[in-house]
Amino acid sequence: MAAALPDRSAAEQGLTARDADRRPRLSIIIEWANTRLNGVPRAWRLLDVVRVQWRQIVDRRFPASLPADAAGFLAGLAPRAEVLVVSGEVLGAALEAEIRARLGDGVDVAVHVAEGLEYYPLKNLGARRAGGDLLLFLDSDVWPDDDWLPHLVGAFARREVDVACAQTYIAPTGVFARAFALGWRYPPRDDADALRTVRTFYFNSIAFRAAAFPAAGFASLGRRSRGAGTIMRRTLAQHGTCVWQNPRASVAHPPPANLRHFVIRALAEGRDTYLARADDDARTLAGLAHSQAEALRRLGRVVHRAARHGRRVGLRAWELPVMLAICGGYYGLSALGGVLTHLSPEAMGRRFRV
Repeated sequence: MAAALPDRSAAEQGLTARDADRRPRLSIIIEWANTRLNGVPRAWRLLDVVRVQWRQIVDRRFPASLPADAAGFLAGLAPRAEVLVVSGEVLGAALEAEIRARLGDGVDVAVHVAEGLEYYPLKNLGARRAGGDLLLFLDSDVWPDDDWLPHLVGAFARREVDVACAQTYIAPTGVFARAFALGWRYPPRDDADALRTVRTFYFNSIAFRAAAFPAAGFASLGRRSRGAGTIMRRTLAQHGTCVWQNPRASVAHPPPANLRHFVIRALAEGRDTYLARADDDARTLAGLAHSQAEALRRLGRVVHRAARHGRRVGLRAWELPVMLAICGGYYGLSALGGVLTHLSPEAMGRRFRV
């Protein structure tokens, strides 16, 4: 880490409390729903990273790779960010105390509970409760890399940037993780370092200028649990809002945590793919055909990525059939999820809420 600017407090710079209040403020919104299947210990590491990297910004300890304009923008932020943890389940006193302890006293922490809310509605709740000029949506199961926060938030030094996202990848730490690094929705990690506009992006680490976040937030999905991100992408495109990705701001997304998570996530994916082409209560051949075709298409993508990116993720020759079996099982279950949804949309809509 290299100090791009001197470490000076607001008082040393002659700033009054009112001056500090005029400085843009960062709000970090963390949904707690993903801890249900990925576990709370993974979230602890995330909160530790948020605490440490925000402290580095406040102390003006910026990475040497950070552009000067980004360093200047970060230096102009309000000295206290707010972190909003939003949960669809009541958190015990001990758990809430641990959340606050992990984040430390360098940020203002608020815990909001709305029983029954799921992933995207929790993000909407956080956006409504946030008071910052920048809204950073962060999932509870991702692990940010070094220097993620300054590179992501520093992108707003450019006036044309209204939305900035991180690069999401799956760390290829073993054959199971390598299978998902090649076979799931996230492309393998790209070592590019230039800020760029992207059409495909994800909402597990993405920041908006508050004025650019759509007033309606993420769309209601009915029986689906995922898919609002696709609708949000269309909404932003319709408004002419470009989304910029900074590959230097990268986060590692986990593969399914265990066999139960593997099965639930695959069945839910098949259900949501089906319902994307059908009304919630409708049983349509179009929805069934779409869910089966999409499972086959994604399995075909696995083969293409294995050929193109296998070496990049460290895939060994003997691991190839294992990887294909893992991904084949996942997308086979996804196809099954489409069939089960065709048989009973109502029953599938109640289950597999991920």
